Amino acid sequence: VKMAASNVLVALARSHFHFVMSELQSHLKVKGKVPDETMLLTLGKMARSYALRCIPFVGMTLLALRAMLSWVGSGRILRAICSVLEQWSKGVNTYFCNRERCPFPRNRKAQLCEDIYPVFHYVVVNWLGCEEEEDKQAVLGAVAAMMGGLLHEEQHREHAWEQLLWLLHQYQVVRDTSQVTKSLSYVLEMLEGVQTPIPRGTALAISTAVHHQLSDVTKEPGPAHKAVLSRCIVLQGRTCPEETVVFLLSQLSGGSEAGRVAALDLLAALARSDAPATREKLPQVVEAVRSVCNDPSAQVRRAVLEFIRELLSSGPQSCWAWDVVGHIFDEFSRTSGRLVR
Repeated sequence: VKMAASNVLVALARSHFHFVMSELQSHLKVKGKVPDETMLLTLGKMARSYALRCIPFVGMTLLALRAMLSWVGSGRILRAICSVLEQWSKGVNTYFCNRERCPFPRNRKAQLCEDIYPVFHYVVVNWLGCEEEEDKQAVLGAVAAMMGGLLHEEQHREHAWEQLLWLLHQYQVVRDTSQVTKSLSYVLEMLEGVQTPIPRGTALAISTAVHHQLSDVTKEPGPAHKAVLSRCIVLQGRTCPEETVVFLLSQLSGGSEAGRVAALDLLAALARSDAPATREKLPQVVEAVRSVCNDPSAQVRRAVLEFIRELLSSGPQSCWAWDVVGHIFDEFSRTSGRLVR
């Protein structure tokens, strides 16, 4: 019943936004008391449904939440508060990406980041060590969303980079690593709007973590998870193409069969994206891929063919793109020879 009432409030806010929001704020500001879980979840839904209309309330909402964080240990209320932090931070990020069509003053970016940082700092200091899986996942989502906002302000950027390394470490900590990948993808998407380079060491850490997830034969990710992992590399490639391509090419010259296949799959994703930043790297990539065309592993050769397919589908007109086409016919000959024997 409570959740149904929550959904009715969110629907009512479409036409009576300020009335509903004011009522929620009055419950949030009751001193000495942690709000009801349903009220917190409703607050999160409001930001998810009406992100831009929530912007004037960001400061007071985060200030009220900050006042009650020390009363929260773990469990349902912690996860509800994390949900609010995640949705409201994502609302702020939506505002940053759409400021041109918003009626609010454009100089609010610095103030919104100042509103986020104290809550971010508390969560980082006190909640990163959660033991319950559900709590870990909730904190992960909240931290990633807040990082996405803080990256917009140079004075907070270093703190965000530090926590990005923590986020990558969660691949070794949480059971459902797909949530780590979704959070990583979200942060990288936010970086496109910031137009700031990823530190070299951080870029290497991201490439290494994503590649490991795809090449770890002990816990192979599902198709949906693989797609998000590939998207992470594509997004990083737009920001720092040199570091991304160099890392992937290094994985072709050694390591395991699964590692070479994963590198080829990610190179195919870069070719498919046809982004200007990575397009100029393709001649270098093609030359490196030619070196593994005769790999003894059938899996690797299959991945090479998939790379060629993606390369040609992306529509390159340069002759270097056709240099690898002969390999297709070599594979036909190889297969036909086995059939004859």
